[in-house]
Amino acid sequence: NFRIDPKLGKMPCYREKMVCPSCGLNNRMRFAAFFLDKKMRGKNLKNTTIYIYEQVTPFFNYVKEKYRKTKIYGSEYLGYNYLPGQIIEGLRHEDAQNLSFESSSIDILLANDVFEHIPDFNKAITEAFRVLRNKGLLIFTIPFNPSELKTTKRAEIKNGDIIHFLPERYHGNPVSSKGSLVFHDFGWDIISMCKKAGFKKTYMV
Repeated sequence: NFRIDPKLGKMPCYREKMVCPSCGLNNRMRFAAFFLDKKMRGKNLKNTTIYIYEQVTPFFNYVKEKYRKTKIYGSEYLGYNYLPGQIIEGLRHEDAQNLSFESSSIDILLANDVFEHIPDFNKAITEAFRVLRNKGLLIFTIPFNPSELKTTKRAEIKNGDIIHFLPERYHGNPVSSKGSLVFHDFGWDIISMCKKAGFKKTYMV
């Protein structure tokens, strides 16, 4: 039995809802977990390092519990006034555009609907490539528009101010009641952006 949003009527939102009452994962989170499990098969768990761009979520708890022998890092973005890697009340702060990890130090990066909230996606994806080891893997989910060839920029930060090009849109944030501002609506050019950052093999599943 999966939980759905009654406001949506009889047709559930298959991507964001269908929440498991036991583990707390929704449909897209379960798919990301399935995809991670698939890529972890045959790996030496003790020699594998995973970084997840979240820390206070059911997804992070799932991965940490399942792969106890693996070194796993998680973090939340807690604000511009903290340093990358700083621990605040038990939470690790990281900025996807400026990670604190050393170059070539992570085997798998996993970001669940994070990159649309990053002001400079290209900088974030370049940082992801920097911290990954040779043959490392970046797995990420994003809200994606398959009918659009190019990504639409909804907002940007200039001289410390947020400039909006489209009406403000926010998604849920586990550490902020206001939510997270959406900076991008992604289209198919995200594939070429990943390749430009250095990734050898890039594909949509």
